[in-house]
Amino acid sequence: MISSPGKSVVVHSAAADLSDFRGLVERCMPQQGCVEVQNDQSGKEHPWHQHDTDETIVVLNGQLLFYWEGGEAICKSGDVIELPRGVRHGSKASFGDVQYLISFANVDFAR
Repeated sequence: MISSPGKSVVVHSAAADLSDFRGLVERCMPQQGCVEVQNDQSGKEHPWHQHDTDETIVVLNGQLLFYWEGGEAICKSGDVIELPRGVRHGSKASFGDVQYLISFANVDFAR
């Protein structure tokens, strides 16, 4: 687990069960809204930005360089990123193509 001071970004290594995709999507589904499936080709970067909602990101395939003010992590298949609202962050598919889920809610993978 990696975290940063203040509003804490937390990365849970291998926390998601990728063998049940439907169950994973249902777990990540917010009470209102959607789960986004993102496909980034190698080199694709989402530069510094922030959101008004919490996010949970689940890496499905590949590796994602995820960075935020105060830290960075290379996230792999099964890793889960808890991103509180208002935290500046970015990501880059630096190690080949990467696919991941984005839930616009805080999903508890700590248990």
